[in-house]
Amino acid sequence: MHLEWFFKLSTELLNPMYCLFEYAGGNNYALQINPASSVNPEHLEYFRFVGRFIALALYHSRFIDNGFTLPFYKRMLNKNITLADIETVDVEYYNSLKFIQENNIDECGLDVYFAMDYEVLGELRTHELKPGGRDTLLTDANKAEYIE
Repeated sequence: MHLEWFFKLSTELLNPMYCLFEYAGGNNYALQINPASSVNPEHLEYFRFVGRFIALALYHSRFIDNGFTLPFYKRMLNKNITLADIETVDVEYYNSLKFIQENNIDECGLDVYFAMDYEVLGELRTHELKPGGRDTLLTDANKAEYIE
């Protein structure tokens, strides 16, 4: 298959304007899944198509226009994501997790729970990191689980 066809089609398929993917942020132009992708009820079909397209490009040894974040690749390969992998995507979040890891949380007086707030198209949503996470306070005893 033609080299230019894969490159041009990937430019369109991976364009953040379509709300499937977003840039990781900062100076990182690697792509990650856009949390707002679910606004399109057929987003899973689009992701399936993109996955097949990328598989076809790999099979034919063709380049695509953009790359994904390291954690995204590791998830595709069913590998565990490490704390160091997070640093490649979001240094501020990584530094927060390192602070939690390296300090006695019980002495810090943090009011952190096993839930994360995030915004999707102006709407604030909460994602529990484990069942009952909104009610589970982060402590020194459970901080390894939180970081994991």
